[in-house]
Amino acid sequence: MSNKSFSEKFIPQKDDSPKVKASKIVTIIAAAVLVVTVIILICLVIGEQRNKKLNDELASQHTTVITSETTVPTTAATEEETTVTTAPPPLVLLDSMKSFVDENPDTAGWIKVGGTYIDNVVVQTENNSDYLDRNFYGQKAQPGTVFADYRCNVNDYDDNQSKNIILYGHNQRDGTMFGTLSYYKVKPSSGSTKGFDFYVNHPTFEFSNLYEEYTYKIIAAFVIEVEPQHTRDGIIFDYHNYINFGKKRTFDSFRENILEHTAINTGVDFDENDKFLTLSTCSNEFEPSRFVVIGRRVRDGESAEVDTTLASVNYEAKEPDYSFIYNQ
Repeated sequence: MSNKSFSEKFIPQKDDSPKVKASKIVTIIAAAVLVVTVIILICLVIGEQRNKKLNDELASQHTTVITSETTVPTTAATEEETTVTTAPPPLVLLDSMKSFVDENPDTAGWIKVGGTYIDNVVVQTENNSDYLDRNFYGQKAQPGTVFADYRCNVNDYDDNQSKNIILYGHNQRDGTMFGTLSYYKVKPSSGSTKGFDFYVNHPTFEFSNLYEEYTYKIIAAFVIEVEPQHTRDGIIFDYHNYINFGKKRTFDSFRENILEHTAINTGVDFDENDKFLTLSTCSNEFEPSRFVVIGRRVRDGESAEVDTTLASVNYEAKEPDYSFIYNQ
């Protein structure tokens, strides 16, 4: 039986042969790597638990409040007064958003997608980087916070709001943020159509800015490239730049690209008079790739119900050219 001490067994000694020294060094390095890996994993788990707890607390804090219409007393208008153009009524903060605005003036709204873990406060600043790795309270946190593209006009009178509001959220392993947006994922070329059944059961989602609550009917869901080098022709659908339609990015181009790329033919109609909301997250097919779900706002006087019998898997969808991408 060996009587060597721990240090003699694992720490290189002067009288050790080169082979023994090398073996001990390798063992020490392997042990160090293992310890560091375990520490990193523990930190990740703790971070995820803290993030989930924060999300749960914020979600419980957010309550949907149905406000009744307030009748403003009016007096009979004189002949002169009838010719005066009156200003629109002031925007009134939703009760459900007041506490969030008080805690963080960057608050821009709330996003909720039924059947998923997406039930999150939305923030917005003058850039798209502040909340990539910070939580709602501005503390460093890898999961970040769901945020609206800084170029979008989210909180304004309806006519002034952006035609297409873009929301970004990390694809978290534990399903928080936009980690469960992939429930809608359909990849026709691979035969993966599980997301279609999920869509049929959850064809809408809800978003509120600070002043109004809206429902959106999903019109598209797709995996897409974001770098020209991942396509054979160098042409990409830069969906995140279709915020307001114009000469460079027209509605017709937006519509054509959506119908060409969507893996689900939802049967929901949409036109240039509609308002849209785009949910964007990282995808795991290749780096970088994105998974995108786009909704069309329910129109005034329109039912929020969706006839999902009109929906089908789009086997002709333009998917990323995986053979080209993987062989680069």
